[in-house]
Amino acid sequence: MKMKLIFIVAVLLLIFGTSAYAYTSNNDIKYDHGINLTSSDRVLIVAPHPDDETIGGGGVIRYCLEHNIPVYVVVVTNGGNGSLGVTRYHESLNATSHLGLPPNNITFFEYTQGVDSLFNENWDKPIDINGNHTSNFAYQKDAPYNGVSLEQNFETVITNFKPTVIIYPNPEDSNPDHWGTSSFVEYATNKLNYNCRMYTYLVHVSAVWPFPRGYFPDAYILPPYFMTNYNSWIVFPISASDEQIEYQAINSYHSQLNNDPSYLLTFVRKNDLFEANKQITVVKHNETVNMIKSSRIPTTIFQEPKGMELIKPPLEVYYSIFSNLNLFDLTDLGLEIDNTTTWMSLNTVGGISKTGIYDFHIRSFGTNGVNRVDIKVQYGHAEYLDMASNSVYSKQPIPVKIEGSRIVIGIPSNLLYGSKYMVCVDSKRNNQYIDRIGWYTVNVQG
Repeated sequence: MKMKLIFIVAVLLLIFGTSAYAYTSNNDIKYDHGINLTSSDRVLIVAPHPDDETIGGGGVIRYCLEHNIPVYVVVVTNGGNGSLGVTRYHESLNATSHLGLPPNNITFFEYTQGVDSLFNENWDKPIDINGNHTSNFAYQKDAPYNGVSLEQNFETVITNFKPTVIIYPNPEDSNPDHWGTSSFVEYATNKLNYNCRMYTYLVHVSAVWPFPRGYFPDAYILPPYFMTNYNSWIVFPISASDEQIEYQAINSYHSQLNNDPSYLLTFVRKNDLFEANKQITVVKHNETVNMIKSSRIPTTIFQEPKGMELIKPPLEVYYSIFSNLNLFDLTDLGLEIDNTTTWMSLNTVGGISKTGIYDFHIRSFGTNGVNRVDIKVQYGHAEYLDMASNSVYSKQPIPVKIEGSRIVIGIPSNLLYGSKYMVCVDSKRNNQYIDRIGWYTVNVQG
């Protein structure tokens, strides 16, 4: 018992020491400072839930208001059906009023939570949850709960407000409403062919981030240690007076503070943290390459750190024991295009499950609109998925190769059009999402 007590005390001291070090010595910031906002900018901040606009971009909102820069906030979901949704609506108005944002500068789309399903399964098939929008403060009162409706709302706001800067959730955020919202922002700007500066923010990514947990206003919020290899992080400094205003704003969210006060207050720091939108370019080859028969593999366009699965404790423990989580932990997304085929690939940490499901997704944007290709790989076989009215369900075969920890598929390029794609891969077991590499835009040249 005595040795056990000593061990516990040692662990606590280590945690305290590490926290103190992070608190007192993280002033050595090696990331770019600021987004360089000027009076000619127009800033659109997109929040999946009421409170994300404050914890994700409260410092930017304050800066814009202090420097006469037009700023507009969109809150996508109600944050909870029934009375909770109404409560969070009023909390958001109260919080943004502390920040100084006029009520006319914030709008509430009032969609139900589950934004990820709206982008995928419920693109044009409404979710049947208490009918359509009925609240008096919904942006579009009778809008159906589907992806088409939500995407059109984004198009309307972007077209009307004409932002020069859009701040929205990071596609690697583990919360499905966050990476779902990120998908819709990317989709709307691509469909509109809208060009502006785009930055993303993280809220949910790990149980140990942000670190240290709690109210430490003299500390910085820094990237998760497993994402520090991303080279486009930006620190947006916040003054001490604006920190106090953000503290008051966050304290408006009583419904959320009751659950975990230390978590929300963790975001009251000396900065907001953003990542510049990733610019991915793929050059189309003129020759034909058979990546099924050759040793060639598609060029990696995105690498995700190990261990960033969507499954969290306690389910993470269950899946690790009974399903070998490494078979579903995605690490690499590859894409390469020759003159007949668009090749995609994914890698996992520890091999490919025989019974697991691995999905490949593409949205292609052209002058005739947007089409989608969704492909499921299971039992070594690839098949098209008919998920929406704009799904491509072709009789053309899909070549597939499974080798070690990699799956390679070939999509006939005549099924896609335009020079801009959005791509994504995910893994599932028994229709339960295990991991996902979020949607990224790819510019095709050649």
